[in-house]
Amino acid sequence: MRRGATASPKRDVVTVSMLVLAGPFLATSRPETAIIGALFVAVGVYGTVESLAAAVLAYLDT
Repeated sequence: MRRGATASPKRDVVTVSMLVLAGPFLATSRPETAIIGALFVAVGVYGTVESLAAAVLAYLDT
């Protein structure tokens, strides 16, 4: 069995946290803060895609 994002619940928690934390940063009018929010979104989306890819690979390996 492959080890990946599906075997790491801590990574999934961090991914969800990044997406949740991005909201207040994106709601501000300051460009610097909005950039931080965009980075949180980027990390969250990357983690989500990685987790989904690992889940699909685990499903296909069975």
